[in-house]
Amino acid sequence: MTKTVKLASLSLAALLGASLLGGCATDQTARDMAQQALDTANSAQACCNANTERLDRMYQKIMGK
Repeated sequence: MTKTVKLASLSLAALLGASLLGGCATDQTARDMAQQALDTANSAQACCNANTERLDRMYQKIMGK
């Protein structure tokens, strides 16, 4: 499973979990929790993308020698 798929799965699970909290929390609280989970997943994905780009540049530099 790729990191992108894992992050998407985690985001979906967080959104589903937040939606199931409707009986225990207000709708706004559930939406806030879902948004926070999505923001966290997006941040983690951006970090992964940056690391991938950095490793690709290093690989290209090494292969160019």
